[in-house]
Amino acid sequence: METTCISRTDILQSTLFHIQVKQCQYIDNFPEAVATIIESAAGKRKLKDYEIVKRKLYRIRTNFFKINEIKKKDFFEGLYERLQNKTR
Repeated sequence: METTCISRTDILQSTLFHIQVKQCQYIDNFPEAVATIIESAAGKRKLKDYEIVKRKLYRIRTNFFKINEIKKKDFFEGLYERLQNKTR
């Protein structure tokens, strides 16, 4: 069975859902910035490896992690896993 790559809308919805699941406050344009980076990492059939995209995600300028007292590593790895499961 051929899998299709995830759309920007799916990425944005998954990001917002992940924020909600982690019980975080939504601030600034953080979800849109994440969606833009992950969308650029989406190939025709699957997402690029997380290690390739991690540096770009960590460079997003936001107070999201400080305000919510959450680690970037935990948040991004969980989100990326959620998105990879959608593409399978």
